[in-house]
Amino acid sequence: MVIDQRMSDFDQKTAISHTRSEQTISELDYIIQTDRIPNALLFSGKKSTGKKERAFEFAKTANCRADNKRPCNNCLSCKKINAGVHPDIIQISLSEKKKLISISQIREIGILLTTKPNEAHNRMVLILDADKMNVQAQNALLKVLEEPPENTFFILTATQIPTLLPTILSRCRQIRFFPPSCHEIQQTLVHQYGIDPEKAYITSRTAGSDLKKALKLLNLNPGPDENKKKGMDWQKNRSWIIKEVLGLVSLGNAANIRKGLMLSQKLSMNPDHILEAMTIIKMVLRDLCVFKYSPEKIVNLDFFDAFKDISQMHVYSTFLEWTKDLHETEKRLASNSSIRLTLDRFFLKLSIL
Repeated sequence: MVIDQRMSDFDQKTAISHTRSEQTISELDYIIQTDRIPNALLFSGKKSTGKKERAFEFAKTANCRADNKRPCNNCLSCKKINAGVHPDIIQISLSEKKKLISISQIREIGILLTTKPNEAHNRMVLILDADKMNVQAQNALLKVLEEPPENTFFILTATQIPTLLPTILSRCRQIRFFPPSCHEIQQTLVHQYGIDPEKAYITSRTAGSDLKKALKLLNLNPGPDENKKKGMDWQKNRSWIIKEVLGLVSLGNAANIRKGLMLSQKLSMNPDHILEAMTIIKMVLRDLCVFKYSPEKIVNLDFFDAFKDISQMHVYSTFLEWTKDLHETEKRLASNSSIRLTLDRFFLKLSIL
């Protein structure tokens, strides 16, 4: 089947996602255009929805020396913000090995804000993961928000709004961020990065609503050479893992026990890649469930024939049972159970069902 036909079901979701994203951007643009920047903004939404990036874009626009209501990225202010050296762009985040933002971090900011901005027309204080401030830190921040410094605005990012004090929320203008749809990510991969449509389709569905993860999987995410190497490993390992798993379940008898244990051994030797491997296996089991009734909607299109063969070997309830076992395996891995023993248990169940 043609890939475009397989993706037609995502058109409506894509339109909704586009609308939500446009509304978020339009609201921020309106704030800049009217030159009425609130004392505090709260960017809420799931991880990897661009909250941090949009905060810096907002700060650039609010201080850009070009009069076009958009960051020019050429003026001194834009260049300093891009380089992370602007003295009036202050950022707070979790300290290394800490689980909460402490009151001392907020107090340090309070001291800095007793002086006027060095050069910015609008100084920004960005508090990343503000929902991880302890109560004392939130109360300290509240005092600053009650008497905001001149020419200074705060942007708080959060994924869990209920953890923030109601008094903090009441002083923030809330702006909701939504993750991109899989179809949007696919289109980005195709049109901006020149990825083959089928590969882009598979990657976008594997990564879910996470563009950064999709770029990393395709080795397109800029960063240290180590990260690039991991991206290359994923592309190679994906085909290998799928072939191994499909081969493991194609017979479904005791003769596959040895093969399952060998697969467990190989995967457990690279613990840093376990989560990626489990994501791939999850999509395999998802496709086995889907294939029975909607074969055109599977993710791993390049293994279409193999899924067709296996779907005829087992009853649907078997695929559901494997999926339950996978969820249990993920829970055990998350609870720091032995990787090798946990994977042994899972692949043995695949081997003998």
